[in-house]
Amino acid sequence: MAEIRFENVTKYYGRKLAINDLSFTVKEGEFFSILGPTGAGKSTILKMLAGIEPVSSGKIFFNDILVNNLSPYKRNVSMAFESYNLYSHFSVYENIAFPLRAPKWKLNLSKEEERKKVVEIASFLNIEDLLERRPQALSGGQKQRVSLARALVRKPLVYLLDEPIAHLDAKLKFSTQTLLREFMINYKSTIIYVTHDYREALALSDRMMVLRKGKFDQIDTPEKIYCSPKVDFVGRSVGVPPMNIVDGELIKKDGKTTFKVGKYFTIVLKNELVKSAEKVAKIENDKRHVRLGIRCDDIKLSEKKLSDNSFQLPVYAAVREAESSVISFELENTFLLVRAKENAECKKVQISDLLWLDFKPERLFFYEKTMEIYKS
Repeated sequence: MAEIRFENVTKYYGRKLAINDLSFTVKEGEFFSILGPTGAGKSTILKMLAGIEPVSSGKIFFNDILVNNLSPYKRNVSMAFESYNLYSHFSVYENIAFPLRAPKWKLNLSKEEERKKVVEIASFLNIEDLLERRPQALSGGQKQRVSLARALVRKPLVYLLDEPIAHLDAKLKFSTQTLLREFMINYKSTIIYVTHDYREALALSDRMMVLRKGKFDQIDTPEKIYCSPKVDFVGRSVGVPPMNIVDGELIKKDGKTTFKVGKYFTIVLKNELVKSAEKVAKIENDKRHVRLGIRCDDIKLSEKKLSDNSFQLPVYAAVREAESSVISFELENTFLLVRAKENAECKKVQISDLLWLDFKPERLFFYEKTMEIYKS
């Protein structure tokens, strides 16, 4: 396994900037996920690591060895893609064994050694009963697991996994996530994992990167990414419903600083929140504008006033879930979403009911505006 390091890496496709002066380190033996929307540059990072795509500028290191000019086979990586790329004329066994037979790796395994490795990884992924089949006789989920087995069967410096379980159904996806974590721990492997599904990244990662337009917004543990997002985009990228993002105005009067959202509500900020809000405030038309972020689980709902900072809004809609409901309240440019437990006082809310809302002050975040918010 290897430590992987990017130093000021930039990648252009023609005139299009795909990766923008990116620097980060993946620790040896770490499960490191890259999360981001389509077009963020996730797959480009893996292709540059594998040597499939050259860097435009910057340096990539494997264990302090510069690999920019090394051909793909000399980098000793194993890669699995979202697409299966299985050989239709090979059996499942032969597809999985293919990397073990490649002359470039010079493994020179006996038939018994080869079969032991293939059966071991096939059993690990619960596809040992498919070894004699051809790919055309497999379902999409089975093909995906065969493709993953082929990537995992060999011991490289680093595994590069590009949405390798995207086509599995929910049950198989959950079990395969568990297996991937077990694989990393048991085989002491460095894994770089690309996904657009925040649930996968949170469940699997030691650390994760949230990527946007070729740059990262935050690299941190899953817990910190979810609980303490550093920018509004990270908050909106992780969680369902996503973090509430509300634009408002900072007003200082009579020794108090308040956050005002148009005609909808005003709350008084504690001193520690005032500092974080003032740090990111922007002056527009002689007013100090700032963006607030709060998760739906960090807002209390009641039919009665809860504190001096409580405010009332009419219910716009209520979506029932298994053990809770998501209640939405309409603001000027967005909706404020609140998760209410089924045993909560206001569980039988109706549209237009006037309810009291109260923000948990320790769960309020203030951000610079890095993305547009709008009603959806």
